[in-house]
Amino acid sequence: MPLPVSLLAAALVASIGVLFATTQHHRITEDNLRHSGLLIFQPDKFQGAKKTHRYFEGWYYKFVTSNDNAEFFGIDANLSLNGDFSMAVVPGIFLGNATNSAESHAFVFVTLNGQRQHYYRFSLDEFSYANSRDEIYIQVGDNRFSHQGVSLNLYPREDDADLVLRGNLTFYNTSSWPVSLFQLGAMGPVGWMPGLECTHGVLSFDHEIHGYLTVSSTREATDPKTISMDRGRGYTEKDYGRSFPSTWVWIQTNSFRNNPGTSLFVSIARIPTPLFRWEFPGFTAAIWHNGRLIPFATWSGAKFEELRVSEDEVYIVMRSSRRISSRKRWSLIIASR
Repeated sequence: MPLPVSLLAAALVASIGVLFATTQHHRITEDNLRHSGLLIFQPDKFQGAKKTHRYFEGWYYKFVTSNDNAEFFGIDANLSLNGDFSMAVVPGIFLGNATNSAESHAFVFVTLNGQRQHYYRFSLDEFSYANSRDEIYIQVGDNRFSHQGVSLNLYPREDDADLVLRGNLTFYNTSSWPVSLFQLGAMGPVGWMPGLECTHGVLSFDHEIHGYLTVSSTREATDPKTISMDRGRGYTEKDYGRSFPSTWVWIQTNSFRNNPGTSLFVSIARIPTPLFRWEFPGFTAAIWHNGRLIPFATWSGAKFEELRVSEDEVYIVMRSSRRISSRKRWSLIIASR
């Protein structure tokens, strides 16, 4: 049996045996698992409460609205606003290589249309989070993030940032990657493997946004601009662990004008195992369409038919193990330039 398969099988047998022994007389539903108090079934919550060093955890919130709503001109002459306006906000925590390292801090990272980045640094004391049985939230300074929305009050201190960002956004009809005993969301059964370098979670493939953001810059003497995010679309995911993989490709979009609510997610990486630092290529991907999840992942039996990655293009062809009919399987073709 190949090494990664044997490791996975051992981890699955041990973990499932313990869980089955304690739950054999109860029906195990996703709601039961998410309210069990076990963090492994609650990927949206903070996983690092017992970590003291060499650890990171970050939540990626993406907001997109049409250019009709984004009255943002004048904030930055170098910022292009052709087409939709998008913003990514990433709150998180970083712990250095040693306990009480001066490098350890909480943060909020912001990027506008993928062009300009702002990094707000906070002390660890300014980071708080829900416990395993409370409603999900994390808070960094005066900024609060949950499954239902965000409240932002960001301003430059001694940071690599010159953006003042305030506002409140509410999310409607969020759509998480389902969690079950055998499939831990985007990680599938691989999520049971001990010692993973990085764990990924999709917290909402797509949701509707309502609210507003007020934006100004400390670099230019401009009045604050208000961006209406009403009827915008959002996406939320997270990563946590010791470090990102040595090699990885990530693609995500839910901006399908003719099919609002549809979302595409792809993550490809080299995955190290805890034994002998052996690595193997793995991927997890999915399409969320009309409330249906179609996974394309190593653990679901999907396979690459073609993969080309260069500085100018990413071209991917995958085929799912799931069948549309007796003769046809789901296929996924992505060309990104």
